Amino acid sequence: MLQDAVEVLLRNGVGAVQMECPEFSLYGNPRPPRSKDGYDTPEFRQRCRGIAEHACDLMDRYLAKGSDFEVTIVAVVGVENSPSCGVSRAPRTVEGETVSRQGRGHLMDALEAEMRRRVIDVPMIGVSLNPKEREDCLRRLETLCSEGV
Repeated sequence: MLQDAVEVLLRNGVGAVQMECPEFSLYGNPRPPRSKDGYDTPEFRQRCRGIAEHACDLMDRYLAKGSDFEVTIVAVVGVENSPSCGVSRAPRTVEGETVSRQGRGHLMDALEAEMRRRVIDVPMIGVSLNPKEREDCLRRLETLCSEGV
């Protein structure tokens, strides 16, 4: 559960900034589930680019030299197997079926491209909703938090 990731952040004194959800902002809730392919439209990709640019604007400000306090960005946290926020896996449509495949979701693709363009070097970690995989994700997040604080 994502609550586990929030607890890791709180335990380590790490704050969080939540990005806008492109699926919710364009299509509301409830909405039918879609794969990454189902969201592959110019409008959706543009929304993801806008969110990524805004997130990188914030990162630039947090990382700016000369402020009164130093901020370290420990990670971008996504949700595995999300068509938008998947970091290493996203649902894809293959022969009419939705299956989990390696690769980033639309928002994480856009964010990675914008971070690369601006030379922002922050690790991306995906938290899995699968209990068997979640522990590894949480351990990695715990390590990143303890190294960054």
